[in-house]
Amino acid sequence: MGFTRFALSTSGTPSIEDALALADKLGLDAVEVNWREVDEQVWKRLVEARGQGLVVSALDLGPVAPAEDPRTEFDRILAFTAAVSCRRLVLTCAEGEREWFDQMVAELADRCERPGLSVVVRQGRAADTASSALGTVAELRDVLARSNRGPVAAEIDLSAVLCGGEEPDRALASVVGRLGYARLGSDAARLVREQRAEVDALLADLQSYGYGDVVALPAIEETGEILERLGGSTVQDRERVRALQRTLAENELDAAVLASAENVLSLSGYWPMNGTCVAIVPRTGEPRLLVPAGEEFWAARSGWANIRMYQAGRVTDQSFADTVDEQLRGLVDTKVLGGGRIGVEGPFRAQVPPHMAHEVSGRHETIRPVIASALNAETAFFDRELTKVRARKTAPELAALRRSAEIADVGLRTFRDGLADGVRDIDLATEVERAIERFGVGYRGASRVRGYAFVMSGPQTSQCHLDYEFSSTRRMREGEWVLMELAVVADGYWQDLSRVFVIGEPDPQQRAVFEAAESAFEAARRAAVPGATGAEVDAAARNAIECAGYAENYPHQTGHGVGVAFHEQFPLLKPEASDVLEDGHVIAIEPGVYIPGIGGVRNEDNLVVGDPAGATSLQSIPHEPNVVSR
Repeated sequence: MGFTRFALSTSGTPSIEDALALADKLGLDAVEVNWREVDEQVWKRLVEARGQGLVVSALDLGPVAPAEDPRTEFDRILAFTAAVSCRRLVLTCAEGEREWFDQMVAELADRCERPGLSVVVRQGRAADTASSALGTVAELRDVLARSNRGPVAAEIDLSAVLCGGEEPDRALASVVGRLGYARLGSDAARLVREQRAEVDALLADLQSYGYGDVVALPAIEETGEILERLGGSTVQDRERVRALQRTLAENELDAAVLASAENVLSLSGYWPMNGTCVAIVPRTGEPRLLVPAGEEFWAARSGWANIRMYQAGRVTDQSFADTVDEQLRGLVDTKVLGGGRIGVEGPFRAQVPPHMAHEVSGRHETIRPVIASALNAETAFFDRELTKVRARKTAPELAALRRSAEIADVGLRTFRDGLADGVRDIDLATEVERAIERFGVGYRGASRVRGYAFVMSGPQTSQCHLDYEFSSTRRMREGEWVLMELAVVADGYWQDLSRVFVIGEPDPQQRAVFEAAESAFEAARRAAVPGATGAEVDAAARNAIECAGYAENYPHQTGHGVGVAFHEQFPLLKPEASDVLEDGHVIAIEPGVYIPGIGGVRNEDNLVVGDPAGATSLQSIPHEPNVVSR
C-alpha cells in the first residue's frame, strides 16, 4: 500500500503548460495552483486538464492581509474551484496580521460551508511562504483553536517541521484530526536525500493520524528523484469504478446512489467513519463522494477527486435526508444526473459496521424515496449485482487484504503463544485484541484497525459453529482444545479466521478429529480454482470428513467470500451453491468437526482464488494440532 498521491506545485514554473507537462512526465494527476497566477488563459487550460483527469488539489491564496482579503473576490474563487473540482483554499498569515487573520479565517470558513470548501491554514518558514506569521505548529494550533470551525484545517510543511526545531512526532500529534494538507517544502530534495528515514516516518505518521490525500511537491529539477525515492504516487482504483459502471450498463441503470459502509468502501476505497457518506456513480463519467465535514481529509485517501463536504452534527445543520436531497438536486441542475433508473441498496438482513462500529447506520434504507424524488427517477434494488461485482478484487483491494492478513497474523500468533494451563479465556482474548491494534495502527500506512477475538476452551469449542460465540471467565486446562474465532479489520478490509490447539499432547481422538478437519480444509483449498462452483468446493470438504467417519459432525457450510465484509454473500461455498469462483475472489475456507460435550476443531484461513493448483492462503501461522505445555 502506497502512502498517498503527490501534487506538483505550479509556483516557480515558467507557465501553466510547463507545469502540466512536468506533472504528466512525472505521472502525477494533481497540481497545486497559485491563485495570483490564475488568469483567463490559465483558468481555461485547467478546466481542460480537469476533463482529462488532472485534479487541482489546492488553491494557494498566498499570504493574505487586509489589502488582499480573499473575501472580496470570493465569488470568483468559488467559480474557479467549482470548475476544476478543487475543494481547498490554502492561506498564509502575513506578518503582523494575526488578529485580523484569525477573524478573517472564521468568517471565510462560514462562507465556505455551503459550497463544501475547506479553509487550510499554512504553517511554514518565511523561506517557503514568502511571508509567514505562523512558523511553528504550536502557532498554527492556536489559529485552529480560535476559529473552531469544521471547515478549518491545518497544513503541515514537512521541511519546516524537520528543520524548525520542533519535535516532529509531537508536532504532528498535536493537530491530529485537523490535518487538511501537507507539503514537502523547499528542502524536499535535500531532506529526501539526507534524511529519508525521517521523511518516511513523518509520511507514515500523517497517514496513521488520518491524513491520506496529496502531498505537494516543489517544481524543481530534483522532483523526479524525490518521487522515485518516495516510491511514486497512488491513485484512485479506477478498475473498481469501471466494473460497477459496466454492471450498471448491463442492468440498464443510469447511476447508483449507495450509502451503506461496505458499498461506499468497495466503490471508493474509503471506509466511512459513521456511515453517513454517499457514493454517487453515474453509468458514464466521474463518481462523486458525499462526506460530512471532518471526514473529507480521511476520504481523500481514496483518490476520488469529486469529494463534496456537507455540514453535520450541529443543531443548526439540516438532516441527512435533506442534505442528500439538496446534493442530488444540484447534480440534476448541472446535468450530471436526472431521470432514468437509479440503482439503490435494498433492506439488509445485517449490516457491516463503519469505523465507529457502535454506530451502524441504517440511513441508506431511509433515503430511497429521497433519491427517487430528487432525481425524478425510478429506483431499483441491485444488491445481488453489487455483491457479485465487488467479489472480484482489484489489485489495490488485494494489497489491502494482504495487509490486513499480516496484521491478523499477529493476533493468531499472540493466541498460540498465550495458551497455557490456567489462563482465562477472556484474558487471552483481550491480549489478542490489544496486540492487533497496537501493532496494526501505522503498519504499512493502516490508520484504523480493530480486532474482535472470541476464545473458547474445553467443551465450549464443540459449540463454536453457532452464532453466539463469546469469551468467558473459564480457565483453559492442559489436554483441552482451545479455539479462537477472530475478526480483524484494517481500514475497512476484513479477515475471518479461526485457530485451534490442544494444550500439551493430543490424545488419539483429538489427533483423529484434527486430521479429519485438516484433510477437509486441504481438499476445499485444492478444489477452489477458477471455474469451480461453490457446491463443488463444499463437496470436496464434506467428502473428506465423511471418509474420516465424521459426516454427522460437520453441520455448516465450507466457506464464503470475504473482503469489505466479514461475511460476503458471494461466492458461497455450500451444498447446491451455483456461485462460480473467479480469479481474484477472496474466500474463507472453514470446515470443522464438532464432538458434543468434548470439543471441536476448525482452522479457517482467507485465500485468494487464481492458482490452478488451488487457492492461496493469506495467513502465515500454520495449522498445528497442539502447543507445548508451559
